[in-house]
Amino acid sequence: MARHSTRLAAAALALLLPATAIAQPAQPARPPASRPAPPVAGKPATPPKPGALKLPTVERFKLENGLEVAYMRHDAAPVVAVEVWYRVGSKDEPRDRRGSAHMFEHMMFKGTERVRPEAHGEFIGGLGGDVNAHTTEDATAYLQMVPVAQLDFVLELEAERMRHLLFRDDMIATEREVVKEEIRQQDNDPITQGLLRFLQIAYTAHPYAWTAGGAIADLDRTTAADLKKFYDTYYQPSNALVVVVGAVELAQVKALVEQRFGGIPGAPPPPRPAAAAPEPAQTAARKDTVAAGQIGIVFAGWKIPPAKHDDIYALQVLSLVMGAGDSARLRQRIKAADPKTKQPLGVEAASPILVREDPGLFLAIGVYRDPAGAAPIEAAINDELAKLIAKPPAADELRKAKNQVLSAFVFGLDSPLGLAEQIGQSWILTGDPGQFLRDVDAIERVTAADLARVAKTYLTPERATVVVVPPRSAP
Repeated sequence: MARHSTRLAAAALALLLPATAIAQPAQPARPPASRPAPPVAGKPATPPKPGALKLPTVERFKLENGLEVAYMRHDAAPVVAVEVWYRVGSKDEPRDRRGSAHMFEHMMFKGTERVRPEAHGEFIGGLGGDVNAHTTEDATAYLQMVPVAQLDFVLELEAERMRHLLFRDDMIATEREVVKEEIRQQDNDPITQGLLRFLQIAYTAHPYAWTAGGAIADLDRTTAADLKKFYDTYYQPSNALVVVVGAVELAQVKALVEQRFGGIPGAPPPPRPAAAAPEPAQTAARKDTVAAGQIGIVFAGWKIPPAKHDDIYALQVLSLVMGAGDSARLRQRIKAADPKTKQPLGVEAASPILVREDPGLFLAIGVYRDPAGAAPIEAAINDELAKLIAKPPAADELRKAKNQVLSAFVFGLDSPLGLAEQIGQSWILTGDPGQFLRDVDAIERVTAADLARVAKTYLTPERATVVVVPPRSAP
């Protein structure tokens, strides 16, 4: 059975956890290189230097119909990962049809002209493989890993649903209710509601103002004709990337992809609604308070450049310095006892970064219990950023953050499926499926002065959006 995820329910919770890894594209996949020696007891592991790593190669080719293909050899096991990434997410939806991309994540498993409903996932499971799908603001991806002998079968399944999906009224009605129920579950979560409100006021023009989850009213007005138009516009070869990673030869991949996808007609480039709604510069702080939750949360955030921008590397390192690990600046500040009250400002803090195809977000989050705790936490966030601007991190603090990136590179992704996902994410965010392999070197070049510079450029109080989820008063 296929598992679907818009990554929203998990995202709100994950934002409250310590940041242990940076977001794409600067979290490269683990190459099939030798691991460093185990650490000596009592001493931290020292990651290898970027230049000492033997990096894998991402091979690329393109069919005449516009379909892009990325291939990586991976011989760790006799398996192959096959992923199809479509450059269509919630930012590509009409503003009055929010949830369309999410609907397709479900509908693509509900039957085609040659495959009965749910059979796609059942076939993969019957082969001993894994199957999944997810929708984000920027993309929709369909993932599977199977024994290498089944590569052709999986490619045939994916080619079938690329252009032969059925639009049955009963199926659409059922899946609409499934998606609506997921939205209702979010409506009952103050944390998620705080994050959703944060996005709504952070983005005044860009469709990042909503997530891939969708909106119930929009789903109710979405017709089969609307969905068919969306499918015909975005689910076509020139808007997709097929990723193959595993113990298979490049020549075989080329032949099979051409056989299964080559006959699908090409189509014009699809419209990009986000391009018509660029987000204006924010020149004044924006603040709001939402319904109370069991615990208080301050969401503070700043818009940052798109994934392709060179400053993304420094911002990602900065997110680690501020919020990753017990020694991170923001976590120490929020959890340390205040000199006046002798009590900590809060119970937890994090500083995740949301790197996106278009302008993303740098977040600082504080979790607290005191009903009066929101203002002190917001002040502490601004103060820690001001301190970093005035005095950039020392060499050991910067090295620690870079080592976290390098460790993620070496140990983070062992499987072909994980490598394939890194390739797909890299293509979505930068247009280059192999860019993630070069990002670790770019991170290594980041200086302490770069961290101070990007903090001063992007993370200022007048550019901030702050949303507070206050704690419920004790009875």
